[in-house]
Amino acid sequence: MSCCPSDAVGYLAADHADEGTVRSVDGISYYQIGSGPNGLLICPDVWGWNGGRTRAIADDFAKKGVSVWVPKLLPAFEGGTDGDGLPPSYDIKTRADLPGLFKGDWNQEKVVPKLVSVIKAMKSAGVKKIGLIGFCYGAWVGMYLAKEVDLVGCASPHPSVHLEGIFERNPADIAESSKCPWAFFPAGVAADGGDSDTYDAEGALFKALESKFSGKNVTKRYASMSHGFVSRGSIKEHAIGSGDEVKKAVQECVTDMCEFFVRCGLMRRDKAGLPPAPIKLRKPKFGKVAKVNPESRGLNLMLKVVKCVETEADKTWEAVLGDDTGIVTFSLKSKDHADLCKEGSSVRVQNARVLMIKGHIRLIIDKWAVMKAADEHVECEVKMDKDMSSVEYELA
Repeated sequence: MSCCPSDAVGYLAADHADEGTVRSVDGISYYQIGSGPNGLLICPDVWGWNGGRTRAIADDFAKKGVSVWVPKLLPAFEGGTDGDGLPPSYDIKTRADLPGLFKGDWNQEKVVPKLVSVIKAMKSAGVKKIGLIGFCYGAWVGMYLAKEVDLVGCASPHPSVHLEGIFERNPADIAESSKCPWAFFPAGVAADGGDSDTYDAEGALFKALESKFSGKNVTKRYASMSHGFVSRGSIKEHAIGSGDEVKKAVQECVTDMCEFFVRCGLMRRDKAGLPPAPIKLRKPKFGKVAKVNPESRGLNLMLKVVKCVETEADKTWEAVLGDDTGIVTFSLKSKDHADLCKEGSSVRVQNARVLMIKGHIRLIIDKWAVMKAADEHVECEVKMDKDMSSVEYELA
């Protein structure tokens, strides 16, 4: 078993001008950019801390307001890439060295302590909230880290937590130990050799996370992309699609991760370049006529029309409407509203207010209010003997 399925993207040379700096802690080198109390730890794929667009993504997230840290985690195999992970010439489709590496120096038991050291360095630098992005292999070690330290959330494009299978372990079991929710962005079609369906909504791993963090996890499959597309899919012409298609998918996945981290409280929508969150409209609560008083405003009522009389030709009307608690008179200035008030019809009123006329209650529909035909017929016998508009009030 490999971390990558058969259709995975291979090595991509980095062509990005780094904007961050390389530092070290406890003998572990890391690429760092950005500042502030909210931090992002990026666990790279098997080509390491300077493969593909890993650092370009790090720089991009730093511009979105977080302190980003990319550690050098893997002892170099055959020289590695910039001293980390696999060499550029390594062909993951024809070679079979990876399982041995995962059982040896690249095992989570040896890598996670390095991540813990970098976490300590992040906290020493003033980082208080930490999220994680794990590309491919990085999701596997990230899942082990997430059961040891407090992270606000972890995201993984084309995850490889299924590496647990090499050790005859169930990936869902380690997911149950995670201390935070996850967002997965698997690639390809599972049945055609893409990323496993364990990451989908009905998959065992995703369900294990949902059992702990219900409604907080995310999964979205990029079925037209291949494993590795975010960190190393070429945005020029490539076997997995046109450059524009890959570029669009990479940008979309980065946006998806930003949305997830906003929900986790790690990022701000404006800093992340996201549009404002949609306004959630509250379902109106409807009251009763008997509760109307001279100070009433913002009235929501479901009413049956008793009568409507024109008081000034084509200008004003008085309509009596009611429910099972009483009746009240409306002063109307709209013919459209008057036309709604046919005897026996049902009307929905929202945000109406009281206007006192000669000491008597009248309801009005101003520009902030709504009067429309009710979606359903108001089934009630109108209480005619309680007329809220017949009472004369002494106004101060």
